[in-house]
Amino acid sequence: MSETYLAHIRVYFKPGVHDPESETISRALARLGFDQIASLSAGKFFDVNIEADDADDASKIARQMCETLLANPVIETYSVEIVG
Repeated sequence: MSETYLAHIRVYFKPGVHDPESETISRALARLGFDQIASLSAGKFFDVNIEADDADDASKIARQMCETLLANPVIETYSVEIVG
């Protein structure tokens, strides 16, 4: 019997990939007086409720979603956390 599992999916640019959004946010925060920022990385976050037989199956489905649509494997990396 399948259950519903919540997957937290995070997608970020790989190291070395030009990320203008993160650069713009970092500069804007510095202009606003937040000089303490050593680095900043913007990304995408998805909460997906997945029906699956178990947590491992839900994780596999979430990874397939990333590899098929949610992340560009050439320039992005992703992480999947099943939380419930």
